[in-house]
Amino acid sequence: MKQLLRKNNPWLLMACALSAGYTASAQAPADTAAWPAYRKDVVTSVFNKINKSHFEPRKLDDAYAAGVWKRYLASLDPHRNIFLQEDIKRLSAFQTTIDDEIKAAGTGFFDAAYAIYAQRVRDLQTLCEQTLAQPLDFKVKETVLAERKNAPYPASKAAQADLWRKLLKYYTLRNYMEMQDSAAVVTPSPALEAKAREKVGKWYADYFRQNTRQQAVNDKFFQYMADAVMEVDPHTAYTAPQALTLNDMLNKRYYGLGIELGVKEADFFVKRLLPGGSAYRAGTVKENDLILAISDHQGQMKEVAGIPPTEVAAMIRGEKGTPVKLQLQQPGDKPRQVTVNREEIIDTENRAKSAVIEHNGKRFGYIYLPIFYTDDSPTKINGACNDVIRAVEQLKEEEVDGMVMDLRGNGGGALDEVVRMGYCFVPEGPMSWLRGKDKVDRYNSPAATPLYNGPLTVLVDEGSASASEIFAAAMQDRKRALVIGTSSTFGKGTAQMNVNLGKMGDPDKGTKDISYGSMRLTVQKFYRVTGESTQLKGVVPDIVLQDRMNRESIMEKDYSSALVCDTMKLMPFERETFTFDYNTVVEKARKRVAQASAFNAIAASNAKLEKIAGQPAALDLQAFRQRYTQTAQLEKDIKTTKQNTGTDTLRVLLPVNRSLHPSLRKADNSPATTEFLQKTAKDIYLAETVRVLEDMVNYKISK
Repeated sequence: MKQLLRKNNPWLLMACALSAGYTASAQAPADTAAWPAYRKDVVTSVFNKINKSHFEPRKLDDAYAAGVWKRYLASLDPHRNIFLQEDIKRLSAFQTTIDDEIKAAGTGFFDAAYAIYAQRVRDLQTLCEQTLAQPLDFKVKETVLAERKNAPYPASKAAQADLWRKLLKYYTLRNYMEMQDSAAVVTPSPALEAKAREKVGKWYADYFRQNTRQQAVNDKFFQYMADAVMEVDPHTAYTAPQALTLNDMLNKRYYGLGIELGVKEADFFVKRLLPGGSAYRAGTVKENDLILAISDHQGQMKEVAGIPPTEVAAMIRGEKGTPVKLQLQQPGDKPRQVTVNREEIIDTENRAKSAVIEHNGKRFGYIYLPIFYTDDSPTKINGACNDVIRAVEQLKEEEVDGMVMDLRGNGGGALDEVVRMGYCFVPEGPMSWLRGKDKVDRYNSPAATPLYNGPLTVLVDEGSASASEIFAAAMQDRKRALVIGTSSTFGKGTAQMNVNLGKMGDPDKGTKDISYGSMRLTVQKFYRVTGESTQLKGVVPDIVLQDRMNRESIMEKDYSSALVCDTMKLMPFERETFTFDYNTVVEKARKRVAQASAFNAIAASNAKLEKIAGQPAALDLQAFRQRYTQTAQLEKDIKTTKQNTGTDTLRVLLPVNRSLHPSLRKADNSPATTEFLQKTAKDIYLAETVRVLEDMVNYKISK
């Protein structure tokens, strides 16, 4: 097997997450009297670095000020139920002055907004406690709009009090329904109402505790800085100075479950299970599980909705081998409690996977790549590129009729890996261009005969970002493959580097290091070989299966501060020649998709969920139960519809390692492999991609 060693380009990683991955170890001042001056220094340090090093620093003008103003108020009050209309009117004076404040290292808007916020939170704490002290009447026919990010702010304290009463009733009803499902109770139950109300009360008690403690003002200032920086562009991110214990955990000196947390409104859910983690191996935790509660370090179950993500992460982490209890709930199912032991998190299994798909007498190769990872060992031969090379060689030995490169959910990774991976499919030529402030670099696929030249498809979704988009764009632009997936990929066409902010101390003078936090800074932009950027627009597939595969997914175009898509004039490049009738294959696929009952059903269910979420919720028990049941059923229907059954299920097999003697080959029956094969077999999007490959073979033409 040919192996390609990677170049050393350690900082050029293109992950799609919006939080900075590097934090400073020095601490901010403990003396509260020093904080006003410290905040000014943070502002100065952050924006000096942006102005000096950002690829395209945004002009600090009134439009920028209005964006920061809106973003920060949404961070403080995402449901528009804390501030009053009169508060917003008072704060509107800052809409055009924040840019001037930042230039002068001022914090006037933050100071004014936080002062009002802190007072409102204290008032609402009393209101909340009083409301939840008495049973709530589930017979009264009234409604409340729960999805409030665009709703008007309360006009008065009386209107706010009524809104909070209704919202507390809504959250209590939601918990009541979850408990009722768990307890299999169908008749009204005062005991369940009391328990559900108690749960909401505990959640809000923790929320108010977090937001009224002494450290809250510092937390909100750092959030203000994060919002001000994010208004420059979505992937330039600010991270506050962290406590040493948290740094230890972030630097992987910790044990956990291998769960990637997602956040929706105030709720946490399991976004992804790390295959090497104990949660994955236990088999009791599932993707999309809503996390209702986690046991604290005293073993007591604690509701987590609304708790800061760092605190939730800290609850999951702990000593090796110690148990964590979690209360989880799949959409439409009853809550359940599981126990998983903490183990060292080593992502050894989250690598490229391959399989052979047999369909209608043909055999197709399938490669799933979750991220463009690197190998930092001395040999440097086990990165994503070399793993894919091994998979391609093995699939060639299986004499497959075509291949699928699945990059769904692949948020990016190392540029070197994706560029060298061109060796698998295309001859020497451009894969991407990288433009910095002072120069433009071309990245070429290796000067070698392509490893595989048969029919190829690249499967993407709205979560395919950065490096994934570079690969998909190169295959599409050089006419090497058909790209199949959602209406577009994520649209992240920028690269970032991590920088530390602060001042070095002088031991001789008795001064300590001062940290102003850290930043992930956008410093370069990627361009397709055609000269068009993948930024914002992403890669538009040749065949679109669905608008988005996840109703709640976020894409680059959803961020108001996203950089624009532009073009550069580049030198010509050689395109491959399709070996099939492109127009016929694409047109047949588009007709199938338009007529596919599964795709249409998913779109219809998503539309219904959107409509329900945008409507006021009835707060009497009978009507609320009807809405709750309808929503749960729609979510369950979507999950079920995305999985083929019966004769529509694909036949999926592991490739045979023919380099080993048959007597030495061992069947891989591990839970991870079994789940991979089962999930692949039921995938409706992959099934359509296989049909496209069949057409590419059936409508073959001579070059």
